[in-house]
Amino acid sequence: MALKRYKHTFCGLRSVVCGLFFSLLLTGCVSTDEVGRMKWEINTLKSDVKEIKETSRNIETQLPGQTKEIDAKIKELEASQKAAARTVSDLLINVQTLTTEFQVLTGRFEEARYFSEKSAVEVLESKEILEAKLEEHELALKDLEQKLTQITTGLSAEKEEQKRKIEEQKKAEEARKKKAQEEKKSAAKGADGEVKDVYMTGYRAYKAGNTKEAREHFTAVLNNYPTNEYSDNARFWIGESYYAEGNYEDAILAYEEVFKNHPDSDKVPGAMLKQGLAFYALKDKSTGKIVLERLIEKYPDTEQARLAKKKINKTLPPKKKK
Repeated sequence: MALKRYKHTFCGLRSVVCGLFFSLLLTGCVSTDEVGRMKWEINTLKSDVKEIKETSRNIETQLPGQTKEIDAKIKELEASQKAAARTVSDLLINVQTLTTEFQVLTGRFEEARYFSEKSAVEVLESKEILEAKLEEHELALKDLEQKLTQITTGLSAEKEEQKRKIEEQKKAEEARKKKAQEEKKSAAKGADGEVKDVYMTGYRAYKAGNTKEAREHFTAVLNNYPTNEYSDNARFWIGESYYAEGNYEDAILAYEEVFKNHPDSDKVPGAMLKQGLAFYALKDKSTGKIVLERLIEKYPDTEQARLAKKKINKTLPPKKKK
């Protein structure tokens, strides 16, 4: 094939030279310089033709040894072409398979997109419904807040009015109490002299031995003047009037009123002593002893405690001589 290519090249060059020569002869106007240049080009062409001939001979000499190599390469190329053809065939099959799978996946994708778009539309509709309901609830809530504000405002006004009325009532009550206290103080100032007179009348009657009359005056002090400085004394002397009459049971009760109503009075020790003695008089020595012992315990440094000790020692049985 190389030989044919060289021969083809040689023939082409020869045709070019001949064509050029004849074209110059036909024009008839060739200068000396042009003839020289043409000779130079012809010599160059001859030299190229000679080289081509030598190359052609070399190729023809080497060609018989290279034919087998060329055939082997051709067979190798054919085998490679067949392998490539098989590979291309396999690739075509794979492409067809992939195309089929792609079509299936495309169908599934379209189906999924359809359902997704459908679900999106349903979700959008549900969202719009929920937004409408939410707006409705917000309006209802706003309406309730307005009503609550109105109610709260009304309640606040009502509360303020009630507070004002309560304050007025409180002030009126304080004024009334203040007036009552002033009246009470005024009455007490006038009553102090009266209660003292009543009390002293009863006391004088008691000293004169008129116990019943004395008790009436002392009772009047308690009933007619509930709060006065002679109440504890009046209760004590009521007990003394009963004791003087020998009515020990009523005396015990009267002394008990002194303990209950005037626990801090200076008449308590005397009332305890006389109550204990009243129990002794009623032959209840155990209770009388308890009362006197309590007197001694609570008021150990009083004259009444000394008399109580004396009474207890007298009532104790004498100690046996060893």
